[in-house]
Amino acid sequence: MLQYVTIIALFLCGINSQDTHEGDCPNIPVQGHFNLSEFAGVWYEAERSYIVFEEDSSCTKHTLTAVSNTKLNVLISLIREGGQSDLIDGTAVLNDKSDEAKFTVNLNLGPRYFSQPTPYFVLEADNNEYACIWSCNQVDDYSHDDFSIILTRSPNPSEETLKKARKVYERNNIIREDVQVVNQNNC
Repeated sequence: MLQYVTIIALFLCGINSQDTHEGDCPNIPVQGHFNLSEFAGVWYEAERSYIVFEEDSSCTKHTLTAVSNTKLNVLISLIREGGQSDLIDGTAVLNDKSDEAKFTVNLNLGPRYFSQPTPYFVLEADNNEYACIWSCNQVDDYSHDDFSIILTRSPNPSEETLKKARKVYERNNIIREDVQVVNQNNC
């Protein structure tokens, strides 16, 4: 019976991300002295792990608007396979300490996808160049799932910028499985 409960929990909790690992979510440091207003603005996805509601999409852009010193409105625009534009809106609220970059994100994914509050951690952000996002959910007592996103201010960042961002994940021993380069051409 525990086996079936674990499988169902993996399905429900891992619905937005597919990289499941044994053990607890690791305690990884986030950006300190975080400034929400400097972080707000337009970000482009450069690379991401598999995220089901973004499957087969391109031109993914996050527009973050500060509505208070602890809350962002989120608007994600993307192009689905076949050329259909899609908009996903929601909110990102800083947890506990407003200067620590740990968010709870609520996205309005519609009836097609299971939506739940999701932790988003900004591991490091150079607010002019890149931001390294990581999320980890404890599935059960035995496993967790996670995903990562490299956001950049430019739709076509330099290789140097991407190397800086990738090193953040390496330094924190985050395994980035099935990373996809997000196509930002002809958007």
